[in-house]
Amino acid sequence: MSAPSDRVTSRNENIIRLLGLGVALLLGAFVRFVHVLPIEYPLNDGGFFFTLIQDLREANTILPQYTSYNQTQIPFAYPPLALFLARLLASLPGVSTFDLIRLLPPILSCLTIPAFYLLARALLPTTIQVISAAIAFALLPTAFDPLIVGAGLTRAAGFLFALLTLTQIHSLYTTANKRTILLAILFASLTVLSHPGTAWFALYIGGVLLVFFIRWDALWESAPHLARSILVALGTALLTSPWWATLIYRHGLATLLFPYQTESFSLSSLLTPFSLLFTNEPLVDILAVIGFLGLLASLRARNYLLLAWLAAVFVFEPRLSAVYAAIPTALLVGVGVERAILPLAASKNSDNMYSGTLAKCTVAFLLIYALVSAYLAPGYNSLSQAQAASMEWVSHHTTENSTFLLLTGHESYGDDYTSEWFPALSRRSSLATPQGHEWLPDREFSRRVKLHTELQSLASTDITDLEVWANRHQLTFSHIYIATKALKENEIQVMLFQESLADSSRYELIFENEDAMIFAQRP
Repeated sequence: MSAPSDRVTSRNENIIRLLGLGVALLLGAFVRFVHVLPIEYPLNDGGFFFTLIQDLREANTILPQYTSYNQTQIPFAYPPLALFLARLLASLPGVSTFDLIRLLPPILSCLTIPAFYLLARALLPTTIQVISAAIAFALLPTAFDPLIVGAGLTRAAGFLFALLTLTQIHSLYTTANKRTILLAILFASLTVLSHPGTAWFALYIGGVLLVFFIRWDALWESAPHLARSILVALGTALLTSPWWATLIYRHGLATLLFPYQTESFSLSSLLTPFSLLFTNEPLVDILAVIGFLGLLASLRARNYLLLAWLAAVFVFEPRLSAVYAAIPTALLVGVGVERAILPLAASKNSDNMYSGTLAKCTVAFLLIYALVSAYLAPGYNSLSQAQAASMEWVSHHTTENSTFLLLTGHESYGDDYTSEWFPALSRRSSLATPQGHEWLPDREFSRRVKLHTELQSLASTDITDLEVWANRHQLTFSHIYIATKALKENEIQVMLFQESLADSSRYELIFENEDAMIFAQRP
């Protein structure tokens, strides 16, 4: 039986941890919602998911075979959990799909903070490490800025369930019981049904945990670990089978693998964990440095798990590696704060390294810096009312077989919110929009990424160059949409192009407002 003093100490420690979690949640919610609440439309992208939700509504919540997005017969193959949730909530009175795509991602992103806290509590040995890691995760830009945009609807849901899955997998190899196995199957299934990228992430990091908890000197004793892993894998496959079996029956097994053809790998990506450039801090990479100090402290203690975790992310996840690296980075920040920062700032006359003016000022400075950095880091855009109105106009005043080339000024397709939202709101075809086409064969997604980049580079030329380019790629277009708002934001000089269109006898201006111009080819 534990002594009363031990019980009091344990209770006080739990209270401190909960207070620390509360601070992390409060700060995390602030930096997530401060960019979302003042605007009317979702941050950045989300048009593809807007269409998927609308397709579910028109199909009466039955999984359609194809999505209507961009009129290119894209299989409705996306993991449907978050989409079904949004569809059900959109049926409530006064709730719009726009509001759901705007608000659900930051809500789900906030929920990742307590989910991360549970993982940190399982992996880190001390209260100060757990609290520091939780606050770092709440404020690391890479841990939330890709999740609170419109497309974060599915990514944030998958990220949340992946964190819960990894916590249960850790328990699976340490204090396993029937409840742990069932929870691991449940959360793994929810991860698979939320997002393809987070499902892959949970799979290979689960493999890393398995490798580190196997007793290589006594493999027979590790047989229960392997048996539990197989049981979780089989249970997850069974629980998710209604979705993937329907998908395979309709479109074939290869469709499940098409999204992974968008990934590319470079040996240089292996150096990223050591370059201190993957936290996206806008001022100084202080959290990255603290994380690196935590990595050195872990290596000194011969704890190689977080190093292997980081390396696995940058090997298996070259495109969104910074996002998934936020988890081990935050854990390493927790280690670095206790093992490196606080001892350096501790008072020489005190046995308690948390006391002393310098230590307290250091903690306050790091907290304020991380909050300011998280506030300043994200660079978001959003549709304007005028842009949305122009796309709605297209849906009512052009024929269904109209095809558009969009000049937006964003050469990176991931930043081009106009190109993604246009097919969703206009219900017309955009010939160079990549989003959604990762579910098509023959590397159609990569082809459209190249088309998109080349097209945006033509915004400062004239119509003749664009026509030559379209002929070279065998693209037949009927309209040109110029996003004047986005072009101005990127300071691209398009006066020459607009004048060449206006002077050409082959095109006529059919729509114009403060943020968009639309030209149609004359018969």
